[in-house]
Amino acid sequence: MQHVCKRFICNKVEPALESARKWVEQLDIRKVPINLFATRFDRASGPGGQNVNKLNSKCTLTLYNFSNCSWLPEGVRVQLLQKSRYYAQSSNSVVIQASESRSRETNKQLALEKFVNHIKEVCWFPRPTGDTTLAKWEQIKRNSHEKRLNNKKMHSYRKKLRKSKDFF
Repeated sequence: MQHVCKRFICNKVEPALESARKWVEQLDIRKVPINLFATRFDRASGPGGQNVNKLNSKCTLTLYNFSNCSWLPEGVRVQLLQKSRYYAQSSNSVVIQASESRSRETNKQLALEKFVNHIKEVCWFPRPTGDTTLAKWEQIKRNSHEKRLNNKKMHSYRKKLRKSKDFF
């Protein structure tokens, strides 16, 4: 119970985390610097007839040296390093692929969109706790303390009853 209370009673959020949360909220596909990504086009699998065998339309975007990427805030980078399914630890890079379309440019835009949506899904930042929630948890804390003291008193009372009394 104490662990939960401590987690919810934090009323201050670090400024770096707050700025990272705002950065994620404002993140848009147009704000992603495409020049940081290495772009590669390969042959896609799936439907498309002979067009699949002739054209390289699958887009693979790779962001090398991801752990030192200055474009992403530190809080976002740390969470992506831990939780991202696109992060390749062996090469310290993020690899995103898209092959839904027959067009190279469309697949490139889809890969960027996939990356932005993944950042928004994975990253979570705590918000300051409201006054009503703080009051609620303080009340819960007080009630549990009172209940514990009452249980101790009852236990003590039962033990006193067990002691032998001189009736004669």
